[in-house]
Amino acid sequence: MASSIDINGDAGESYGRWTLGDDASFLPHVSSVNIACGFHGGDPSTMRATVRIAKQAGIAIGAHPSFPDLMGFGRRMMTIAPDEMADATLYQLGALAAIARSEGMSLAHVKPHGAFYKACSIDLKLSAAIGAAIATFDPKLFLVLLAGPGADAAEAAGARVAREAFIDLDYDADGGLIIERVAKPREPSLVAERALRIVREGKLTKIDGADMDVKVTTLCLHGDRANSAEVARIVKQTLQGNGIAVSPLGTE
Repeated sequence: MASSIDINGDAGESYGRWTLGDDASFLPHVSSVNIACGFHGGDPSTMRATVRIAKQAGIAIGAHPSFPDLMGFGRRMMTIAPDEMADATLYQLGALAAIARSEGMSLAHVKPHGAFYKACSIDLKLSAAIGAAIATFDPKLFLVLLAGPGADAAEAAGARVAREAFIDLDYDADGGLIIERVAKPREPSLVAERALRIVREGKLTKIDGADMDVKVTTLCLHGDRANSAEVARIVKQTLQGNGIAVSPLGTE
């Protein structure tokens, strides 16, 4: 059983006058935040506000780049050449890195969003291109990906990969993520139980009732549910209550 685990949370996804999630209530209960960089959500001022919340909460910050799909919230699959998407990734994390630097912060990781994330798990040329680009930008940055062939390809390309599991999403019979079109509230205790089992046993239960082996260093929660802050609070409380520290990647 691991003695510590990172909890990463997707946040900073408001845009202009449109607000999504309560980042100020959610972020203090995670150890790392994935900040939207403008391609699926987020805007420069939202990015800065999220960096400031993270700084006050004492958590690590990372870029959450997406396919260029603001209308579809980055949830629509796109066919983009790996080298072009690598450039788009650098463009997005570069923007966040500049804002973070102006706030006395620096990036700790990069995590693709939505359909881009899924594409990295099945298109090995894409994941390798992203891994190589991030390693060139800063070899110390973690690239957070779903455990599997995509993560392996990115690591082989030079990236410092952190493999993750999702505790507030379900997995289908093939081990793929079931992405909700609209995020619904989750029962905090059930999410916490899944987190605890992953850390203790390296297993989670798929939608068909079968178990799946998962060996990860970070767990993901989403900040856009109506009860995201409560879910995060109970997950962190449950892990710590069972002797498992919640800390950013690289500090385990």
